[in-house]
Amino acid sequence: MNSITFHKPVFILSCERSGSTMLRYIVDTHSKVACPSHLYLGSLCESLNRTLMGTIAQNQVELDEEGKQQFAVSEARKMICNIMDSYIKAKNKQIWCEKTPMNLEYLSVLDAHFPDAKYICLYRHCMDVVHSSINLSKFRFLPEHIPYVHRNPDSIIAAMAENWLEKTDKILMFESTHRERCFRVNYESIVMQPEKTLPRLFHFLGVEWEKGLMERVFQVSHDKGEGDGKAALSSRIRQDSVGKGIEVPRAGIPKKFITDINRLLGELGYPSLDAYYSNGIHSEINAENMPDISDIFENRFMNALKNNRYRYPDLKGIWKVIIKGNTDIFWVIDLSHQEATLKKGDHDSGTTVCFSATLLVDMINGTRDAIEAFSHGEIEIQGTDDKEALMNLGRLLFS
Repeated sequence: MNSITFHKPVFILSCERSGSTMLRYIVDTHSKVACPSHLYLGSLCESLNRTLMGTIAQNQVELDEEGKQQFAVSEARKMICNIMDSYIKAKNKQIWCEKTPMNLEYLSVLDAHFPDAKYICLYRHCMDVVHSSINLSKFRFLPEHIPYVHRNPDSIIAAMAENWLEKTDKILMFESTHRERCFRVNYESIVMQPEKTLPRLFHFLGVEWEKGLMERVFQVSHDKGEGDGKAALSSRIRQDSVGKGIEVPRAGIPKKFITDINRLLGELGYPSLDAYYSNGIHSEINAENMPDISDIFENRFMNALKNNRYRYPDLKGIWKVIIKGNTDIFWVIDLSHQEATLKKGDHDSGTTVCFSATLLVDMINGTRDAIEAFSHGEIEIQGTDDKEALMNLGRLLFS
């Protein structure tokens, strides 16, 4: 009988909207680590245990009830490790990492099945998580958010603040009892100081830091699946979302949550709510300093087309881009052939993309995200509903 090689697994623990998809892409870029999308391994362990306890564990007549439970846990682990070992073998990697946020509901289950696992505990400031969650909730609620909305039907701010509060407390409690197997990292440190922060993270995983890894994060292919759609369109690690929570009204945070929120913020090294709102800065683009739109197209986008066209050979068609302003500006991107062309003017096209000059500059400067703007109705599309093509166009132009 062939023996099964158990690789020490890694789990990313985080509240939703804390940057776990971005971290997944970073970890997955390493030559020795594979990090797929949400696998829900915590709930899978629980389901397998239920099935195993009701079937083959019952055949172990020599075992008492506790022995049968341990048998079920062992068999469930073998099944999951067989899948994951096959996965990383096909990827030619050595370690697998799982990032489902809902694993927080199954921490004791995961710990029982993988007592040797390592955990990356990812944190983000409460108000930035609340801001990101509220933006998403304009269009849909994550399943994980729904219980908190039910508890706080009159205030979406209260719902998302309580969500962060409970889940951050849960991660910190787990970290306090598993310190030797946990690595704490803040979202802000990853995006603001990646070269200082990430080598220590990979050292914790037992692999060497790879030079140039950050430049490859959005150039290599990552498996599709659930997660933050913004990461799929990004061409670099973005810093613009740090501090956006100041846009959430301070008065909207229920007083009953404030003491506990400040306690957790202090434990994580973040400023208190009062300090956050006192020192936060929200900048806007001054219209008088608006860059030349023609220069963006003739230089920035033309260079992007020349340098990156080969990455998207299946992206075809003629795309008209309308930049709205005092006077609308028209440009046409012709992707009918492998060598892309760009010309100014209102010409015939198959697909039209329309947005404001201010939004264009925001996206160039990295202070706005195309997916977020599209979801808010700030980018108008006519002529196609091919979301993959739209995302690839964004990657092509803004990488």
